[in-house]
Amino acid sequence: MSNKETAKEIIKQVGGKGNIGSLIHCATRLRFELNDSTLADRSALKAIPKVLGVVDAQGQTMIIIGPQVNEMYTEIMAQLDGDEPSEEVRGNGAKTETAKQTKAAKKSWFDQLLSTISAIFTPYIPVLATSGIIKGLVDILVKSNVLTTDNNTYLILAGIGNALIYFFPILLAFTAAQKFGSNPYIGATIGAALMEPNIAGITVTGNKIDFLGIPFTAMNFSSTVIPIILAIWAYSYLDKTLKRYLPKALQFILVPLLSLLIMVPLTLMVFGPVGGFIANAIADGYQFLLNSNVIIFNAIFGALFIYVIMLGVHWVILPLQLSYLAEHGMEYSLGSGGMGNYALLGVCLAVLVISKTKEERTIASSAAFVNFLSGVTEPGLYGVVMKNKKYFISLTLGGLAGGIIFGATKSYITNFAFTGLFGLPAFLSSPTATTYIISVLVTLVVSFMATLLLSSNKISFGKKLSK
Repeated sequence: MSNKETAKEIIKQVGGKGNIGSLIHCATRLRFELNDSTLADRSALKAIPKVLGVVDAQGQTMIIIGPQVNEMYTEIMAQLDGDEPSEEVRGNGAKTETAKQTKAAKKSWFDQLLSTISAIFTPYIPVLATSGIIKGLVDILVKSNVLTTDNNTYLILAGIGNALIYFFPILLAFTAAQKFGSNPYIGATIGAALMEPNIAGITVTGNKIDFLGIPFTAMNFSSTVIPIILAIWAYSYLDKTLKRYLPKALQFILVPLLSLLIMVPLTLMVFGPVGGFIANAIADGYQFLLNSNVIIFNAIFGALFIYVIMLGVHWVILPLQLSYLAEHGMEYSLGSGGMGNYALLGVCLAVLVISKTKEERTIASSAAFVNFLSGVTEPGLYGVVMKNKKYFISLTLGGLAGGIIFGATKSYITNFAFTGLFGLPAFLSSPTATTYIISVLVTLVVSFMATLLLSSNKISFGKKLSK
């Protein structure tokens, strides 16, 4: 089935064009917000050859495609925007119209929060991962005395690696404004103003400064996350209010003018400190859990974070991890949480060895290959592990073992990247790279051996042990 035919079938089985409220994608998933999720035929979706699985979470219907998700997204968007007649929405038209009107109300506040965070951050994940790889390579070159920190080549490469994180407020402002239904270019300009040299020069965190004689405590916005999201959320309401009361003939000039004049000072004086307080509270809670028992903390992430990925809510936790990484220059759970990916690789390799059918070996080898190269887990999760419940035990045991070693050796990472060969430079740049590699090897061995053992004829579930 071609991409065009697959896209057409996906649109049909989610309820038709008229049932699609919005569509974004992450590294491996199409994330639909449907006007009426009951109209989606999940069994028919799973039966499509290029669909690896379907997950409902965060108020979204997620269709797992794998590494080719970008091509599928492009094809679906082309069909949604094209001139072809729309597929009729299955079910009663009045029901669908009511669903559109009440969609937000039917979502729990938690689902709305998760959906919002996911939509804001998801577009940047591939760039974040590649930035970590670049930074890792630069760090390795410096430690190997190939480059020095005053070398122009170093400065250029370091600038590439640091750009996204440093200017995150600008980029997040853009996608946040899109999500909140306001002008993304005005949102990005609000973020850019906070990073402008004149303002950045006086907003040193902790400094007492004033605006129009009103004193406030300044904070530096580079690499921050929560303050700008709060600010753009508030701006979205200001944008709607201005458009409601200003004459249409004046909106072209006055909406951006008043938005900038109001929101930039308010962000500096109000949303910055409030967002900083929230961020610090989260960081303190994270540090408390870490200090309570570093081994248990990392063991939990090692054993269970792969299931967070399976549910598709890992992009919600990632901003918290990235905030901690930006603030402290190191992070723990990004390393231990990745052990589940390597446990999955061990399971796939074991299935490749023990499988007696060509189809299973083909699926396992393909899943292992993409996992090994780029840390993409969905082909292994939905193509291998979901086929046999015993593999969940191997997956959990492998991640648990790696997480325990990672925690016991007090390992940490200094750059974010996906697991796998491509992301390895980001992890090797950490001072604890050796113990990280040991944790990975332990994870692979445990998950591989557990899969072999559990797949033997002497182990069964729900039946008597065979003789």
